Amino acid sequence: MKKFTWRTHKTVKETQDTLTIYFETDQQQFSYLPGQYLNIRCNIDGEMVIRSYSFSSKPSDPNPAITVKRVTGGKMSNYIFENADQIEIWEIEAPFGNFVLEDTIAGQSKIVLLAGGSGIAPLFSMLNSIDSSRQIPLLIYSNKTPSETIFYNELETLEINESLEICYSFTSPEFISTKINHIAGRFSLLVLRSIIKRLVPEINDAHYYICGPTGLMDLYKNALTGLNIPEENIHLEYFDPVPVDVGDLETDGVVKDVIVNYYEDYYENDEKQTYECTSLIEVQPKQSLLDAMKEHHIKVASSCKNGTCGACWAVKTDGEVRMLHNGALTEQDIAEGIILLCQSYPTNADVCVTVS
Repeated sequence: MKKFTWRTHKTVKETQDTLTIYFETDQQQFSYLPGQYLNIRCNIDGEMVIRSYSFSSKPSDPNPAITVKRVTGGKMSNYIFENADQIEIWEIEAPFGNFVLEDTIAGQSKIVLLAGGSGIAPLFSMLNSIDSSRQIPLLIYSNKTPSETIFYNELETLEINESLEICYSFTSPEFISTKINHIAGRFSLLVLRSIIKRLVPEINDAHYYICGPTGLMDLYKNALTGLNIPEENIHLEYFDPVPVDVGDLETDGVVKDVIVNYYEDYYENDEKQTYECTSLIEVQPKQSLLDAMKEHHIKVASSCKNGTCGACWAVKTDGEVRMLHNGALTEQDIAEGIILLCQSYPTNADVCVTVS
């Protein structure tokens, strides 16, 4: 992961409450995989807020883009929706996420994308990265109405050009349509299984990517498992996963001493000075490295605290830790020693961590 400062290239209003922001990277070297996301840091009313947003652009696009849906009470989403055009500099950290479409899978298998609402963002990135001349992808997508459907016009164009098959569910009671691929009302297990059996020739060889509201994701997954789809062919991106319970975490009951290397900023005559610091901290049994660092007044960026956003990443340079949940790091990240502090628990007395 790297930190970047980007500018706004342009914004596009997708629906009444959804906005796509295209960034100008100023030719900073940057790459990501379809399905990954970035973290944005904004100072809102004196509070540093960090939130994660999936790339809705494909990696080859010259301007990386995210799609933000305004949510009631959402501090960051409302701030972005109201101020995106006026924000001159974006503090970006990226890329994150292991919910990705791999080239080998896209080149060999039928891809089925199952979305709901703003969950279309990472799937749209995947969709536009697929060479549909091999196998046309299938999108199963639930929204209230067509006017509230993110990327509706783009998706219709792809379908007309025979680059995509789509089956919609529109849940508004007022919705009426005679189109064969429009379902009035919510998807059911029976309907979903019927769609997949009809439109996916070899269902056990296809790969399925799911993103959206938790309840809908669970429905999609249940439909697939009921068809005996192999578990390794089902890929999920939960925006709000259930936090892992550490109550049953096995430990030796011994307090661990951990060495932490980190950076502190100080201001002298209005100029920022950055100092490299090292502290030896105590980590209690069943206490995460993040909680221990905060208890010792070490400033660490964090947001979700459930291993999803990746904001609290650090590099383990020695020792062993157990990471309970990981929705942010790739296998390569882990091989390079990167960990999520909120999910990491030291398992020996040799742990040394460097915080970015």
